Amino acid sequence: MIHSSAPIGILGGTFDPVHNGHLRLAMELATDLKLAQVRLIPNGRPPHREQPGATPGQRAKWIRVATANEPRLALDDRELMRDGASYMVDTLASLRADFPGHPLCLIMGRDVFAKLPSWYEWERLFEYAHIVLIERPGLSAEFAREATAELERRSTGDIDELHRRQDGLIYNYAPPPLAISASRIRKLIASGESPRYLLPATILDDIMDYKIYRSPASEAEE
Repeated sequence: MIHSSAPIGILGGTFDPVHNGHLRLAMELATDLKLAQVRLIPNGRPPHREQPGATPGQRAKWIRVATANEPRLALDDRELMRDGASYMVDTLASLRADFPGHPLCLIMGRDVFAKLPSWYEWERLFEYAHIVLIERPGLSAEFAREATAELERRSTGDIDELHRRQDGLIYNYAPPPLAISASRIRKLIASGESPRYLLPATILDDIMDYKIYRSPASEAEE
């Protein structure tokens, strides 16, 4: 149960697997933006990218284990429970119904926002949530014209505005650098190298026990 009326952060992704970069970013946001909670929402069937290598149950389990001792972070498995493709506008509508007293802050990278007009009913996202844009070093993208227009119209540098208003604003956030990615973790495992200390040890142990992300070549070397 969330006892504060502060905004709730929404961090979606495949989390394939969840790693320390995801978790530390969520904690930095919860602290710096004074969020009541950050909810980590693993995609069910993401329409804009390849399907995850780990099962929905495994990805949910890893987030649950990783956030078990931190009340400001929580697994939200609503997309995994939904049939069909996972559209963020549907997820935000569901969250708004569940948390009517809280502003919602949808967290995404600037590179993702650049292509936002390709999302299903993307304009309606602002009816349900603010968007917090994450600066990701080394990543750049050409902004769609519509995305640039929304950024110019909705930008704020005032955290208090995110608390006063329920939705509709865009806030730029530059987190402390922490160069960890799920794709790098998958590549290390597939090549037989160790990704230890890039993700929680209990999650790495689970990945190794079930031989997730292993390539035939790395298994043959055992």
